[in-house]
Amino acid sequence: MELIANWIDLAWIPVAFAALHKGQRFKGVMFILTCVFALRMQVEFMNEIGHPKGILPLLDFPMLERGYIAYGAFIATFLILSHFSREKDPYVYIAASITVFIAAFVGSSVVFAL
Repeated sequence: MELIANWIDLAWIPVAFAALHKGQRFKGVMFILTCVFALRMQVEFMNEIGHPKGILPLLDFPMLERGYIAYGAFIATFLILSHFSREKDPYVYIAASITVFIAAFVGSSVVFAL
């Protein structure tokens, strides 16, 4: 049960296959895997610097759960935007994906600081 709870964010991958167009599926899965990797790196970083409950311990639940919420919101936003985007220019799609990832990283960093 603990293994499932620690990797529940991988459940976004089947959602991406269902929600995205055929040409966007690989990029969507790569975006999700990048977010999963970044989440784990941020949690490890916060533990290593000695703040496992956040720099300002205002929130009282574990870092991983905070990350699930923060990254989950950005992944859901990314999937919705991807579903409704046109498949005309792949460079614009990649640029938008990078922008959403940076926003997710910064947003989750703020959540981790709380």
